[in-house]
Amino acid sequence: MDDMVSRGKQALPPRYYTDPAVFGRQREQLFFKTWQFACHESRVPGTGDYYAFSILDQDLFVIRQKDGSLRCFYNVCQHRGHPLVEREGRARLLVCPYHAWSYGLDGKLKGAHGTKGQAGFDRSKICLTEVRLDSLAGFLFVNLDAEAPSLAESFPGVEDAILAFLPDIRERAFAQEHEAEEFCNWLIAVENYNECYHCRVAHPTFASGVIDPQSYDIQPFSADAKSLKHSAKAQSGETAWYDTSGSDYASFYIWPAFSLQLYPSGLVNSYHWRPVDVANTVVHRTWYSKEGVVDDSLQRVIDLDRDTTFAEDLKLVKRIQRGLGSRGYSPGPLVLNPDGGIDSEHSIAALHDWVREASDT
Repeated sequence: MDDMVSRGKQALPPRYYTDPAVFGRQREQLFFKTWQFACHESRVPGTGDYYAFSILDQDLFVIRQKDGSLRCFYNVCQHRGHPLVEREGRARLLVCPYHAWSYGLDGKLKGAHGTKGQAGFDRSKICLTEVRLDSLAGFLFVNLDAEAPSLAESFPGVEDAILAFLPDIRERAFAQEHEAEEFCNWLIAVENYNECYHCRVAHPTFASGVIDPQSYDIQPFSADAKSLKHSAKAQSGETAWYDTSGSDYASFYIWPAFSLQLYPSGLVNSYHWRPVDVANTVVHRTWYSKEGVVDDSLQRVIDLDRDTTFAEDLKLVKRIQRGLGSRGYSPGPLVLNPDGGIDSEHSIAALHDWVREASDT
C-alpha cells in the first residue's frame, strides 16, 4: 500500500471509457475470456428449468439436467441460427420456434422433420455448443474461453472467505430483481461501485443506514485474485434501515462484472453488469433470501436501496460518461491514503491495472 502511494497513480485516460476500439478489444480479450455471472442456482431448481441471458451479442442459457447437474449452451439452433429459448422456464424438450428442430436437455439433436432418409444427414453429430459453467457459493458463472483457468483458480480463497463470513449462504434463493440502463461505459459503473470516497457526499442514506462510514475500507482481496473485498462495521442506532445486529458488512467483487454484497445480519444481494456498447451498460440488482421469501423487512430494505443508493448511482454514472467526453477533462491523481479507509481509492488503482492488462494487449 505504501509503495503504491509513493509512486502515485493517475486516473485512466478517457479512451478506456469512450473509444469503441478499446471496447472492441475488451469484448474479445476480457468479456469473452473471463468468468461472467449467469444466474443463481435457485433460478433453475428442477429438471428442465432453464435461464437465458446474454454476454454482449452472445446468447446463452443454463439448464438443469435429469441427473440434477447444470449445463450451459449457446442459445442458438444448429439449423438456421434461431434462438431456442427466451427468459426462463421449463422444458422437457428444447424445440426451435423457427423450424421445430428439437434437442434434449443434454443439447443433442432429437428430431428434425423432413430429414428422414436425407443423404449425409447424421443426427448424432448435431449438438448445441456447450459453454463452461462453474459455481461459487451457489452463484453460477460461465466462461466462453475453453482454455481459461477455472473459477477456483481465478479467484483462490474467495469462496472460502464468503462462506466464513456467512456460512449458510447456500440456503439463500432468488427473491427479487430490478434492472436499469446506466448510459455509461461498464467500467464507470464498476468503478463507482468499488469506491466509497463518494458515499458521504452522494449516498448519505446508505452511509447512515447500513454501514459505519468511518470503518469502511476496500482493498484487493489478494495478489492472486482479481477480486476486491469491501468491509465495514454495521450501522447502529436510529438511522439504521433495519436490525443490523449479528454481523458486519462485506462485499466481494469478482472481476470484471459481478459483486456479492453481504449486508449486516445476513441479508444477501448482488450487482452484475451487462455491457451493451462502449457507452451503455445494464445493471441488475438482485436480492436473495431463505426460500426466496420477501417479508416486510426485506421489502423495506429493497425499496430504500432502490430509491436511494441505486437511483443516486444512475445519475452519477451517466454524468461521468458525459464528463469523460469533455475536451476540458484531464485525468487527475487518485486519492491513495496510506491507511486505506473510506477516503481512499486503492481499489480503483487495482481496477485500472487490471483494465490496462486486458485492454492494451
